[in-house]
Amino acid sequence: MTRPVGAERLAPLRLLVVDARVPTPNRDGGSLRMVHLCQMLLARSVDVVLASSHPQSFPPFDTTLADDSARLTAMGVRLPSGGDDVEAHLARHGRDYDVVLMSGAFVASRHLSAVRRFAPRATLVFDTIDLHFLREFRAAKLTGNVPRLQHALALKRIELGLARAADVTVVVSEHEQELLRAEVPQASVLLLPNIHARVDASAPLAGRRELMFLGAFTHDPNADAMVWFVRHALPALRLAAPGLGLRIVGADPTPGVRALACDHVVVTGCVDNLATEFDRARAFVAPLRFGAGIKGKLLLSLAHGLPVVASPIAAEGIPLVDGRDVLVARTIDDWVHAVTHLLADDAAWTAQSAAGREVVNGHYSFEAASRHVDALLARIRSRRADASEGFA
Repeated sequence: MTRPVGAERLAPLRLLVVDARVPTPNRDGGSLRMVHLCQMLLARSVDVVLASSHPQSFPPFDTTLADDSARLTAMGVRLPSGGDDVEAHLARHGRDYDVVLMSGAFVASRHLSAVRRFAPRATLVFDTIDLHFLREFRAAKLTGNVPRLQHALALKRIELGLARAADVTVVVSEHEQELLRAEVPQASVLLLPNIHARVDASAPLAGRRELMFLGAFTHDPNADAMVWFVRHALPALRLAAPGLGLRIVGADPTPGVRALACDHVVVTGCVDNLATEFDRARAFVAPLRFGAGIKGKLLLSLAHGLPVVASPIAAEGIPLVDGRDVLVARTIDDWVHAVTHLLADDAAWTAQSAAGREVVNGHYSFEAASRHVDALLARIRSRRADASEGFA
């Protein structure tokens, strides 16, 4: 039986997202990116289905599974019927898909063979989220932890192998795009960064005094950052700015983070309205000591017009100019100088607020992300057209 040449080109793309669990955009930046990506794909008439390795989720994310699932279906994303997991869904419907996008190295390594077996005509997209091996190498270097170094080496083998096996690999920053292309020259590596909604208004400067941090504490670079900052940088800051307080915002704080709470440190846990937190803060601090990819916490803060003081790791991958869009701090003295500058100089605060917001709008808004999403879809459609031309 032959299929009419060109028929494939006319049909809408059918795309399966394979994720570890139903995304939780109120709890972590990776989920927010995935939900925004699905919104953009749906707006381009792509039929999007999301299947999870753990369809019933797992703690602590299972408590909001019903709401998170309802949010996706209200957008137009379909979930597998009957609670099927990835393998069962692929076995039933794999041949229907033009694209399978696998989110993260652990998900991709777990389901790669099933995707190739049950969805043989689909373009396989490996979404790195961030290069996990890079994050783990940095953590191992920071801590001197040999098992963590061994884990980083194992992750590197896995992620580079996935980039070789995938038809297209996507990364969130040009830095990681260059790194991966150097390691796997034969891989097709496209840029697909974080995506953020524009925030056109925020609270006035008057009355802002506190510092703020935001992070999902199931991600250990965030917990490490807060423990280091409260123990080492905040005492020096409070000597320079008596009465200065810090609000640590984010889901699932670890026992170590909860233990930081005191009269000048508030640990809020997950909050219903992040805009309220951004509007009360004078500066956002991002003292990450290891990590990879693009830090959504920075982009959210910049989008809300809240100036950021960040470590070099936290600012990595974002086209920020130190002293204009962000203040980069490498030492405790740098932290003191940068934060007290934003506390004391209203004009500098206002200028950095506007500059940071412009970076997000220019590079990470839905409008800015369109060219990356369209480039990915063009690559997929080209592969589908080539396959259709050769089908007989």
